[in-house]
Amino acid sequence: MTPFAFTESPSPAELVCRAALPLDTPAILELTRRIWNGHDYIPFVWRDWLADAEGFLAVAEYGSRIAGMGKLTRLAEDEWWLEGLRVHPDFEGRGFATHIHRYLMERWRALGKGAIRLATASKRIAVHRICDKLGFQKVAEFAAFEKPTKLNGNADAFRLIQADELETAFAFATESHLLPLCFSLIDLGWQWANPRLAYLKRYVTAAQAYGWRGNAALVCADEDDEDGIKSWMLRWVACEPQDLAEVLIDFAHFAAQNGCQKAAWIAPLQSPILQALEKAGYQAAWDFSLYVFEYSD
Repeated sequence: MTPFAFTESPSPAELVCRAALPLDTPAILELTRRIWNGHDYIPFVWRDWLADAEGFLAVAEYGSRIAGMGKLTRLAEDEWWLEGLRVHPDFEGRGFATHIHRYLMERWRALGKGAIRLATASKRIAVHRICDKLGFQKVAEFAAFEKPTKLNGNADAFRLIQADELETAFAFATESHLLPLCFSLIDLGWQWANPRLAYLKRYVTAAQAYGWRGNAALVCADEDDEDGIKSWMLRWVACEPQDLAEVLIDFAHFAAQNGCQKAAWIAPLQSPILQALEKAGYQAAWDFSLYVFEYSD
């Protein structure tokens, strides 16, 4: 593979992007130690990303140092996700992020088709500018909401969806009037994608898909543990918008039943959803939001 060289810097060194290798691990761990005050998630997924045969994991070398990285992930044949874009703090402000992004887009054009998306914080203006420069469009905005849990709701509100109900549940979810309010995207765990039967099958297989009150709603959820505090994370919900507040109230009780201290949802920022969250007693957990950007061929 011919390296992709960055030659605009006045320095005699070049920025060269290439496929990541296991021997890059120590340098990546050192780089990410300085990201988010040492709370970067990359060390926890790095080895899985190295082993991903369907996607592409890249690093950027500047001279003898690893200056950045990024990951291209295949969600489906025509649906891809960009994640893990990092630049070492020593090299910020030199255009390296743009270069890595362009390199990953070239790899995507060689490997994939359809739509490619990424998520970034609302306050990361530099990333917004990169997206605009490379033809991405903002298609959605989300933010985290949470509620402390206690056992005061409907104990029998949720039941597991069985494998033989998969197609019926998927038809219900895709016809839900809530879906357009969710920007027609569902959460796969920090990756947002269009609803697909295969995605729902993952939740059903993992025993993370539930029917609510006689199948008046579909809910997919999983557990998240941060700093020893367990949260029950809502990932995919399908219901009539007028039922959403009651779903969220029962979901908080369900979280308590599962030993979680919080019920949480990275929710679409749409007025009817925000009203339901307020009615159900959920509060904003962040002082920023997430923008999802998309590029389609």
